[in-house]
Formats: sequence, structure tokens, C-alpha cells
Amino acid sequence: MYKCICVYECCPRLEHFALKKLEKVVKELELKVKICKEWEELKIKEHELKEMIELKKEILDLKLHKELEEIKCKREACEAHLHEELKEFKEKAELIGHAINPIEKIKRGFQEFKIHFEEKKEYYEKLAECHKPKLLIFSDCDSRVDPCKILNLELGVRNVGCLVAAYGQEGTCPSAHAAIAYALKELKVEHILVIGHLKCDAIQSLMKAHHEEKSNFSENFINWLKIGEHTCKQVKKVHSSKSFEEQCTVCEKECVKLSMQNLLTYPFVKEAAAAKKLSIHAGYYDMHSCAFDHWSLDFNYTESRNYH
Repeated sequence: MYKCICVYECCPRLEHFALKKLEKVVKELELKVKICKEWEELKIKEHELKEMIELKKEILDLKLHKELEEIKCKREACEAHLHEELKEFKEKAELIGHAINPIEKIKRGFQEFKIHFEEKKEYYEKLAECHKPKLLIFSDCDSRVDPCKILNLELGVRNVGCLVAAYGQEGTCPSAHAAIAYALKELKVEHILVIGHLKCDAIQSLMKAHHEEKSNFSENFINWLKIGEHTCKQVKKVHSSKSFEEQCTVCEKECVKLSMQNLLTYPFVKEAAAAKKLSIHAGYYDMHSCAFDHWSLDFNYTESRNYH
């Protein structure tokens, strides 16, 4: 120690050199510390960046997954829509084909019925043995007013203008008489339903005849419409202030009532109705608004209902 002091004291240049060396070492140490600190900071930043990248990757994956699901849903919806359009197109094509070829339409119709037959085979097997209907229907022969369609029924007698001739009014070939007698006496039906409808061509023809418009229909057709001639005249007289279309609507309903009254002119019908074994009903179908008015005729009351 003594020597050192003596040396330092003796060698001021050495002391200066030592200080310079020490300063250099200190600076190097400080630089290393700084570099280490920066390195640690860089590593921290690197870790943070990696976490951020992973997070963004997860978010991007979720976003892509969601977009893929949306694309999948849209594709399925488009496929379903295209399937429906294709089905509709095929149905239209079939309808057009059937319209052009009625024989093909009959064939296809029976094939579809066979499917329905197999589904309700037990019912049709019982029906093949015997049938006991509870209802006799008189409906207009207009193809738009099929009671099997609008009322989901399976039988009915159809006449022009839903007109029922009075007892003995049909002449030598009483088809309605035969149908009524068979239904009541053999099948023991409990109800008779007469259905009229809006814009009935037969009733309009009858009304036009009283508007002095020329008719192109056959003599037999005109003679059949004479069943409702008196009713037509009464409507024209009572409702003269109404338009032709309104008069036709009134006449259509009144002709249904006429048919109900004519049914009571058949002795066996009147007898069954009086004994409460038979009830007579009327219906009026509006094909534009799909409305069905119903009322019943009895000796004691008249009941009316509307189905809309």
C-alpha cells in the first residue's frame, strides 16, 4: 500500500493513465448495461408482438370462420331456392304438357291417386265393399266449383246452374229425381246440400235472356234454365235499380233457395224432412274472396252461417 501510494505520488502520469483506463471500463460497463437493458426491452416487445400476432390471428380465424359459415348458409339458401324454382318449373312444365296432352294428364292423375290409395288402403278397401254416404250434393257443373275441392268432400251430383227441378218437371228422363230417390231410399243420406256460386254462367245466361241479349246456347240448355225463369223475373222486378252484376248475384242465391224449395216437392223428401230424418242445406261460394255462405232449410227454422 505504501508502495502504491509512493508510486502514485511518484508517478502522476500513471495515476492519470489508471483513471483514464477506469473511465473507459466504466463507460464500457455502462454501454453493456444499456445494451442489456435495450435487449430486455426488445425481448419484451418481441413477446408482446408475438401475443398481438396470435390474438390477431385468432380474431382473423374467427372472422374467416364466421364468413365461411355465412357463405355456407347463403349457398344452402340459394340451393334451396334454386331447388324450389326447379320444382316449380317442372310442375309448370308438367301442367303445360298435360294441357297439351290430356291423355298424359289422366295417366299422371291416376298415378298420383294410386299413391293416395296406398296411403289410405284400408279406407278404400272398405269403400269397395259398400258405401254409406251421409250427404247428397247438388252443385253447378262449372269446373271452378268442385265441392270435392272447396269442401274437401268425396261425392256429389252436379247440375247446370245448381238447379233442381220440381217433382215431375223434368219430363220423361228425370235424372235429378232418380238421384234424389236413390240417395234417400237406397243410401239413406241424412243431408242434402245445394251449392251455388258467384258469376254462374248459367244464371247469367238466364238473366241475359231477360235483358233481350241473344243466346248461343242449345234449346235443351235454355229449357233447363227455365226452372229458374220465374225467380229471374222476380229478381229483375224487385232489384231493378241494381246493376246487372248485382242482379246476377241476387239471382244466383235465389235460385239456390228455389232448388231447396223444389226438393220439398218430392213426396219422399218432404216426408223425410218432416220426420227429421233429413235436413236440407244451401251454400254459396265466392271464388274471388274464397268465402262460403251456408244456411239450412227446415220446417221450424232457417239457420245461416258464413265461412270466410
